[in-house]
Amino acid sequence: MKWFNRKNNLDEMQELKLLKLESRGFWLGFIGLFLSIVVQIVIYGSENTREVYAGEFIVFLCMGIYLIAECLRNGIWGRHLSATPAVNIGLSLLAAAVTGLFNAIVSYRNYHDATAAFSVFIVYFLMLSIVISVTLTVCSALYRRRRRHLEEDGDDKPTHKI
Repeated sequence: MKWFNRKNNLDEMQELKLLKLESRGFWLGFIGLFLSIVVQIVIYGSENTREVYAGEFIVFLCMGIYLIAECLRNGIWGRHLSATPAVNIGLSLLAAAVTGLFNAIVSYRNYHDATAAFSVFIVYFLMLSIVISVTLTVCSALYRRRRRHLEEDGDDKPTHKI
């Protein structure tokens, strides 16, 4: 008995619904892993975090790299944001501020020193705002180059079959 058939048994409406379900499942897993990592850092502290959430972090990182690589390969930036320097800088500052605040709170909880917690915030904010801004700038340049290539070829469809 043949269990797997290469022929698609779904009509277009079912295919779109399945894609939406798969997309929601992916994002549920992605956000769930992120929240799992954050909760474990809060519960277990920052001293032994590598041993505690290494598995979740590896899966989270692989999902993020896959999503970025496939979006860039297919010339997709996003539904609601444009690939402009102003948006990149704004998002990098927001992400750096949130991450810096989180790490400052964890630092204050562990060491009860407001000055050290403020220093942690400043260091994380400065480092991450630069790293994220450069990363987004490189990704937006790759996106624009790929988009231009896809428009020149007149091939605006995905490069692989669904």
